[in-house]
Amino acid sequence: MTNFLFSFNVVAPLFVLMAVGYFIRQIRFVSDDFLAQMNRFVFKFLLPLMVFQEIRLSYKGDFSNLKLILTSLAGITAVILISAIIIKLTIKRKGQRGSMIQGIYRSNFLIYGLPVATGMYGNEAIAPITMLMGIMIPFYNVAAVIILSLHSESENSGLSTKKLLKEIATNPLLLGSVFGMLGGAIHLEFPHSVELPVGQLAATASPLALFVMGGEFRFRSMRNNIYKVIAATVSRLIIIPVIILFVCIRLGFRNVELSVLISLFATPTAIASYIMAKNMGNDGELSGQIVVLTTLFSCVSIFFIVYFMRSWGYL
Repeated sequence: MTNFLFSFNVVAPLFVLMAVGYFIRQIRFVSDDFLAQMNRFVFKFLLPLMVFQEIRLSYKGDFSNLKLILTSLAGITAVILISAIIIKLTIKRKGQRGSMIQGIYRSNFLIYGLPVATGMYGNEAIAPITMLMGIMIPFYNVAAVIILSLHSESENSGLSTKKLLKEIATNPLLLGSVFGMLGGAIHLEFPHSVELPVGQLAATASPLALFVMGGEFRFRSMRNNIYKVIAATVSRLIIIPVIILFVCIRLGFRNVELSVLISLFATPTAIASYIMAKNMGNDGELSGQIVVLTTLFSCVSIFFIVYFMRSWGYL
C-alpha cells in the first residue's frame, strides 16, 4: 500500500494540472491560439531551460558504471527498433507512427527518475540516477528528433542527411541537455540574482506543459485512437518493463541499480513527447492521449512492479 500511495502522490498532481487546463479551455477562458503559442513557448524555452537546470545541478561527469549505462542504452535501442518494425506494419498514417514509437520508448525519466528511485533508496540512488540522466536525456532527444523527422507530416517533411543533422543540432531539448552537461562539467554557478529567476522559470516547464496538454485534450478524438492508445499504454507500462527488467535481473542488477532501471523502463510516457510531436509535424493529439493514459495507469503498474520485485528479493 505504501508503494501505491507513493505512486499515486507522484501521479495525482499531474492530473490536477491537466484537469485545470481542460476546464479552463472548456469555459473558453483561453483560446486555441493562446494554447498554441504557449505550446511553442514551452517547447522552445521552458523545457530546454528545465533540462539545462536539472542536468547542470546534478551532472558530475562520472560515467564509471558502464554496465548500467550500456544496458540502459541497449534496452532503449531495442525498444525503438522493435516498436518501429511492428508499428510500420500495423499503422498506416505516417505521423501516427512517429507518435506511437516515441510514446512507447520515451519514459518520463526526467520527472519520475529521482522520486521513484530515491523513494526506495534515498540519497543512495542520486548518484546513479544523475549519471544516467546525463546520458539518457540527450539520447532520448536525438532519437526523438530522428523518429519524428522521418515521420513528419509537415509541408517540408522531405528529409536529407543535412536536414536531419540540422534538426538534431538545433533541437531545443537537446541543446538544453548539452549546455547542462557543459555547465555541470565546469561547475557553472550563477549569482543569486540570476539563479533564482532561472530556477523559477525552469520550475514552470512541467506544470505549463501539463496545463497546455490538458487544454488541447479532446475526448472525442480519443475514441478514434482508442486502440492505438491502449496498445501504446500496455507496451509502455507492462510489456517493456516485464521483458527489460527480467533481462536486467538475469544480468545481475539488484537493489539501487534495479530501482534506477525501474524509473527508466517502467515510468509513463514523457510529457515532452507530446510537445515535440506537435511541434515537429506528427500526431500531437495521439501523443497527448498516450501521455494521459500511461500517466493514469502508471500509478497501479509501478506499484505492482515494485511490490513483486520486493517480494521476490530483488529490491
